Amino acid sequence: MKRLAFKSFILLSVIYIAFIALGLPDALLGSAWNLVREDLSVGLGTLGIMTVFIYIMSIIATFNAPRLLRLFETKWITFVSILFTGIALILMSQVNEFYQMLFFALPLGIGAGAIDVSLNHYLAVNYKASHMSFLHSFYGIGVTLGPTIMAYTLKDEQWRLGYIIVGAILVFIALTVFLSMPLWHKERHVKSDHVHIPLKEIVSSRGAILSMILFLLYVHIESLLGVWISSYIYIEKGVSYSVAALFTTSYYLALTLGRLVSGILATKLKPSLLILAGEAFILLGAVLLFVKLDYWFYFVVAGLLGFGSGPIYPNLMFSNNFHFSKEKLSRIISLQMVIGYMGFGLLTPLAGLFFDRVSIAFYPVFLISASLLLVILTVKYLYEKPILIIDQK
Repeated sequence: MKRLAFKSFILLSVIYIAFIALGLPDALLGSAWNLVREDLSVGLGTLGIMTVFIYIMSIIATFNAPRLLRLFETKWITFVSILFTGIALILMSQVNEFYQMLFFALPLGIGAGAIDVSLNHYLAVNYKASHMSFLHSFYGIGVTLGPTIMAYTLKDEQWRLGYIIVGAILVFIALTVFLSMPLWHKERHVKSDHVHIPLKEIVSSRGAILSMILFLLYVHIESLLGVWISSYIYIEKGVSYSVAALFTTSYYLALTLGRLVSGILATKLKPSLLILAGEAFILLGAVLLFVKLDYWFYFVVAGLLGFGSGPIYPNLMFSNNFHFSKEKLSRIISLQMVIGYMGFGLLTPLAGLFFDRVSIAFYPVFLISASLLLVILTVKYLYEKPILIIDQK
């Protein structure tokens, strides 16, 4: 019995580490963009094109994830996805033209989409709400570590070295997943839980469309913060490359803390309360960006925005267990993530285009507008569920 418990602990640890791998690349380019765009001779808004490429691939992978889960077990999807992502990052460090970076962005998006759905579904089915929050806090560790490494290498203006280091870490994590293969039990539910259900039936499920809109708005807000906060501080507050990158680190460090706290509180507080509290923190932080003080004050604001972001995504994801039937679960999750990726791949690049053509000074306005709409629709979503299944622990 002790041996079995030890193996289960090791397996859960490997799954958590895999989510570190998922987060590592996400904020790299945003934190380094002020130097990268000068090195490759492209404009500020060009980052939006890169985001579109990555998330088109993520959408394709995410939408087809239920098919992958019918054919392959989670452990193999995880291993291959992390390995491809690591190799892609190392290759991206060698580019000399922006179009080359776009080419190597393709496996980044595919890898992220495949692993995200498979592990989210695996945790939603097999573990409690606290584990879902803890899992996403490990994503936060990865997405904090990435820009931290980049900030260190940017001291010597070496963004390429940052990509090499992160790529090498991902290859090492992929090997760790491969070595853990014997610990993974065969997923007997793979085929039966991922049966094909017509898209029309999924979309017509009660609460499905509104839940997708919530994911769209939240992911857009998170990407606005992760992708553009460094550039906003660099341009509007006049700090150095490395200091600007640290604002991305601060945001994701606070996001990680928020998810850890969410995991601890998940056994005591209702998911709906954690979601709404997080959204309130984000709205407050967005408003505080208008306050004009020394740049150190904005580290506090970035922390507030990150802490508020922490509980939202994992609690929305876990609540799917109580909203939708088991046979629809992987399909619902994949659609939510597809729509959510549009927040990254469509809304955020459009915002970047606006910042490039008009001014990034309007950045706080975008955050406040999106955050306020998210709060309103979340309340509507909960109100339309009179039984409030989402509040079950």
